[in-house]
Amino acid sequence: MSDDSLEQWKVEMERYKCELETLKVDTQCSLVLYQQVNMQGQAAMKAALLINGGASVAMLAFIGAAITNSVDSVLLSKLCCSMAVFATGVLSAALASGAAYLAGFLNACCVDSSRDKADSSDEKTFSWWKVWWHVLNGLAIALVVFSYLAFFYGSGNAYCAFTTSLS
Repeated sequence: MSDDSLEQWKVEMERYKCELETLKVDTQCSLVLYQQVNMQGQAAMKAALLINGGASVAMLAFIGAAITNSVDSVLLSKLCCSMAVFATGVLSAALASGAAYLAGFLNACCVDSSRDKADSSDEKTFSWWKVWWHVLNGLAIALVVFSYLAFFYGSGNAYCAFTTSLS
């Protein structure tokens, strides 16, 4: 092996090392970003569950006290509607949590199948896993947004019921 070819080989090896290091850094950055987004999504689900659950428990306690004090039945029916909306928000947040879990499971399957298999039919399988992962992530986001909207609507409905009964 001549000195020129040896030097050229060393240069190529250094270039490959730099490319490998860049890939490692990019992968680590992507992983950190994924973990941060995942934690923020979990916090959003917990907040949706907490606000709707707290509102439905508070509404249930108020309705129970109002029934024993013979409050107007129109007010009670409006408040029961609000409680049902809050309960729907709780269910929506719980379903979002399940969808996020399934999305994480599919993501793990995507990573495992991409490591283990290399022929063209597995590429199709990999892409289907990825499509379902995106669908479940979108569903989880939509359910959390619906849960927040349910809280907004239920609170507005309860507010209108209280203000109407006062006049």
